[in-house]
Amino acid sequence: MHRQTMGRSRPTRCGSVLHRCALPRARWALAAIALLITGCVTVDLPSIAHVHVGHAITGWNDTPGGRGLCDVAQNEAAVASEHAAFAVEGARDPQAVRLHLGHVLHAVDPTREPVGPGTGYGLLKALDGCIDHLGFAADVRDASPNLKAGVPTLVATLQPLGREVRTIAALAADARRSPDAALALAYAQDVRQRCDRLLVTLVQARQRLDALLAAEQPPYRPVARHYLFGIIRLPSGDWAWASAGQRADGYAPHH
Repeated sequence: MHRQTMGRSRPTRCGSVLHRCALPRARWALAAIALLITGCVTVDLPSIAHVHVGHAITGWNDTPGGRGLCDVAQNEAAVASEHAAFAVEGARDPQAVRLHLGHVLHAVDPTREPVGPGTGYGLLKALDGCIDHLGFAADVRDASPNLKAGVPTLVATLQPLGREVRTIAALAADARRSPDAALALAYAQDVRQRCDRLLVTLVQARQRLDALLAAEQPPYRPVARHYLFGIIRLPSGDWAWASAGQRADGYAPHH
């Protein structure tokens, strides 16, 4: 963030130019530009590793409300778990079972069921993004030894969940199509157990990530939004701060 050391009416000297910092509010923007040009502002950029962590837990450019990918994944998992329980509790009403399994499907993969109580982003997409950016955080050159040591084991815990989410989606979809009410209920019970386990794993993973960040040196601080989307991936595979005219959204798609 930009830090300016200035009093209300005390003059400051930058090089050979004397500035008086008690400026009317309308002139602050011009004053800030002048200070940048004359070298009076110290810019402390976050590490690129911390920016990727920020994508996971603070904000991402296409999530609902611009929330972090891991937070969206946990929210969608909670919705899926809740509605899987509703499906089982509605055992005497096959229509209720199928309705709530549709809500589960929406929460985990809205491309397969666009209507439901989730955010419309989907657990599967959010989880994949969370895994990607935590992996980037551990791999970049400025990652701390703490992140390099701790994040890969965390990512290894999360990676199998993608397969589990796809299984949940398949079971929910099959149960909704089945004319056999007993089979649909059996699938709903399986979906509920899987959703509950998945949610617990995500909560525990977030706790482990928080513990890792608490041990960061220099300390981890939430990354301001204007820095979250200021990096690009170079052809070499390295990450760097974007310069003027470059597309800077913090994202490099996987192939």
